[in-house]
Amino acid sequence: MSTSPENNSPTDNTPQPDEDAATAGGSATAAEPTTTGEPTASEEVAAEETDATGEAATGTEEPATATMVEPRPGGALSAETFSLVALFMLILTMLSGRLVELFATVSSIGDQQVAAAQVAQLNTQITTSGAMAAITVLFAVLALVLSGAGTRTWARWTATATLITGLLFVAVAVATYVMVPVGVEQPPMMPMG
Repeated sequence: MSTSPENNSPTDNTPQPDEDAATAGGSATAAEPTTTGEPTASEEVAAEETDATGEAATGTEEPATATMVEPRPGGALSAETFSLVALFMLILTMLSGRLVELFATVSSIGDQQVAAAQVAQLNTQITTSGAMAAITVLFAVLALVLSGAGTRTWARWTATATLITGLLFVAVAVATYVMVPVGVEQPPMMPMG
């Protein structure tokens, strides 16, 4: 346990009322300019108060303190709501698993001939899964557009992460759609017998 007294003096070096009275009643020589050519403390402060253009600061500027902004109340059409909707749409897109599966299927087909009916079915599945990913991106963008200074940070983070992931799914859907081979009409089967 320390027996030394605690340091309770302010750390910003601003004069306290007791110090102001002491300096006002002090010697008059402290306010006189020095003859050594070095600037006095008051001249240094005045030099610091001038801005980059050389004009003296007027003192009407607001202090550079960070003010806490109250969060806006959420609602049905708030950034938080659209951020959560985008997250749920992304979860649906991911859990369906169709885009990744379709991409693997189309990649494995390669140059093989595929029936036109199967190509149409693949295109329908790719379009449906890609549309879900695009709707996810739409809700994430809407959440980011509606966000403001009072929007909660988790809503911005969720919307940004959902936007990036949704864009990746849209890119996979477009790449899969482009890679689908052209369908070949199969001749009708001849009846046996």
